[in-house]
Amino acid sequence: MNQLKVVSFNGQLVTDSRDVAEMVGKQHWEILRMLEGTKDGKTKGFVQTLNDNNFVVVDFFIKHSYTDDKGEVRPCYLLTRKGCDMVANKMTGEKGVLFTATYVTRFEEMDQILSKASLSSNVVDFEKQLIGVKYAIEILRTDESSKVRMLTAVHEQHGVPTNHLPVYIEEELKVSLTQLLREHNVNMSATKANSCLIDLGLLEIKERPSSKGGIKEFKSLTDQGQYFGSNAISPRNPKETQPLYYPSKFNELLQLLLGQVKEVS
Repeated sequence: MNQLKVVSFNGQLVTDSRDVAEMVGKQHWEILRMLEGTKDGKTKGFVQTLNDNNFVVVDFFIKHSYTDDKGEVRPCYLLTRKGCDMVANKMTGEKGVLFTATYVTRFEEMDQILSKASLSSNVVDFEKQLIGVKYAIEILRTDESSKVRMLTAVHEQHGVPTNHLPVYIEEELKVSLTQLLREHNVNMSATKANSCLIDLGLLEIKERPSSKGGIKEFKSLTDQGQYFGSNAISPRNPKETQPLYYPSKFNELLQLLLGQVKEVS
């Protein structure tokens, strides 16, 4: 008897009906008859029985073919674990016991191999994404809340627990420059204010590739500018930042803005 081979086929673990025949000391045609039934149709095989009972045959037996030594295409079946269960239930004696023990062992071994391979691949992908997040945080200068959100998203995507990540609570609400200018009745557009902030070295223009092959620009607070606010991830695109400002420090920022306007004037 051979060692039954179990392989992955279209996402299912299967073994070949030819291997089953060799394993139990039968001719391959005998196994095919067991699966399909006798030629005169008087005795139903497993496949026909499953069809009559509206079972999904592919969950048990997958019709397949192979090329023999003469170059002729011959029929065979791929048996899932459910299919092996059905065949084993028809077998008695030592061969039946050995077949059952062998296919159970081989399916479990292949399950373990694929699980380890999948885990290893997931770990590599997880580590790659963490590196990507690290550089994105450095380039975009994101605030602490955005850092936690980015890390949490990667952890959840790969099924990694997040209990070791901090739960960040904003110490102060941050709002847009447009809102602060409006609330303080400042007669200055956000576009003009942003231009002044760029001249002051508090804000800079960054670029990223667009999905259409061009270049997209977005604003980001510099290290010096983060005294007055922080860079949140833009709700429009996670590859961009959205500068937000601390209301408690806006008066300081406003003095710099007004001073910059006077200098330009």
